[in-house]
Amino acid sequence: MNNQKVIALPASVNYTPEQALQSAVQFSALQDVLIVGYDADGCLLVRSSKMTRAEALFLLEKAKQWAMEEQ
Repeated sequence: MNNQKVIALPASVNYTPEQALQSAVQFSALQDVLIVGYDADGCLLVRSSKMTRAEALFLLEKAKQWAMEEQ
């Protein structure tokens, strides 16, 4: 996992899940992904590519930092 660069994607409250995933797919250089969401029954859904739970937590912390930055 490359932790040197962070690509900041704009947050959107208007995207459907499909649109959000399609937007991310346009970055073909993605090496690892972490998907977190809720299914139709409201159950938490987590999927990742080639990462441990510790690496996923690190990625979530990076996302938390991004979300907390003042714009």
